[in-house]
Amino acid sequence: MRRVAFAVAVLVAVMATAASAAPGTTAAQLTTRFKQATAQKLVLNKQLTYAGHYKAYDLGVQTTAKTARWGTFTVYLVTSADVEADVTDLLSDTHTGVLGTPSAGNIYWEAGATIHGDSYWQAKRRYGQNVVVTWIGASLAKKTDASWKRLHTALTKATK
Repeated sequence: MRRVAFAVAVLVAVMATAASAAPGTTAAQLTTRFKQATAQKLVLNKQLTYAGHYKAYDLGVQTTAKTARWGTFTVYLVTSADVEADVTDLLSDTHTGVLGTPSAGNIYWEAGATIHGDSYWQAKRRYGQNVVVTWIGASLAKKTDASWKRLHTALTKATK
């Protein structure tokens, strides 16, 4: 009887661990919910996707209208077995590899420069268990704007 109880306890523990390791948002949920919230289709960006780790999505061809409405962004859907490690890597500063301290709104900021030498700030934020967004606003400043607020609202809805 003790062996049966022990076996059941082990099975329950394994199932609980597997359930907690499962990604919170699937690709189908992310793309469907985003489209429902925005009427915009997220498109798989194969160049930014890292097989076995995460899939990258954006709005496809970046137009002036899309940039004005949404800024420039990429949504990363972490699909690896080690979600926390990949989320941390995506949120960390790409120059130093260090995960800094988030500012208001749980936004991690990273400074960058364009190929023309213009400085900009990139916002990074986690949504749910396994979604990370990177975003650059139109002003290139270290502040959010209306396009961030629209994107934040859409991703909050898409990852619930």
